Amino acid sequence: MRNNSDSFTLVSATMKMADVLSHHNNILNLLPRLGIPLGFGESTVKQVCADNKVSLPLFLLICNVYIQDEYLPDIEELRQCPMEEIVNYLKASHEDYLEYSFPHIEDHLADVVRDWSEKYRISITSFFSEYKKEVVSHFQFEEDEVFPYVHSLIQHNLTKKGFNKLGLFEKQHGNIEDKLRDFTSLLIKYIPADVSQRQRIDMLIDIYSLSEDIEKHATIEEKILIPYIKALMNDENL
Repeated sequence: MRNNSDSFTLVSATMKMADVLSHHNNILNLLPRLGIPLGFGESTVKQVCADNKVSLPLFLLICNVYIQDEYLPDIEELRQCPMEEIVNYLKASHEDYLEYSFPHIEDHLADVVRDWSEKYRISITSFFSEYKKEVVSHFQFEEDEVFPYVHSLIQHNLTKKGFNKLGLFEKQHGNIEDKLRDFTSLLIKYIPADVSQRQRIDMLIDIYSLSEDIEKHATIEEKILIPYIKALMNDENL
């Protein structure tokens, strides 16, 4: 997937949406999560967001996290972005991963390992199954613990007391990313030579794409959601 960060420093409201997607293909993953269909012609980012009732600050914030590894929004940018919509986007991402990305890779993996020896077949499918369980558990933690806490802070239903599970929340991201890297390394090293080269490459591309997207998902939480929670807890008037 091409992601040419040299052409655009950051996505802005006046850029044509088609140009943004041409230069930053990974942003395509955001569209179904935000309810933005393809077919926007020459419309600008601002026009597309308005037409689809998507918050422009939200779209720009997420896009810029996706295209620039070093991008770090400041308090002013966070203040402009509706954080309830950030949470809704993260929930939509969870749904996308579980209903589309994981089943797609599982189907692909099943095709590739069908004729492997039992030893390798069980090893590979078990590893991915365990990885998926860890991701699902993390998503559940977010939806049961983190997101309701954010909602309560927004609604001023809580005092600004510390959320003592933030450390666990941040640590889980590293574990998930490490496990998927281990899985891709395992596949590269041990896929039997008699498996179709094209099948192997296609499957690895799918897994790398998922890995990159989940890393960006984690980055949105680490660079936007967690600073937002901490700012609210410190009463910084977001």
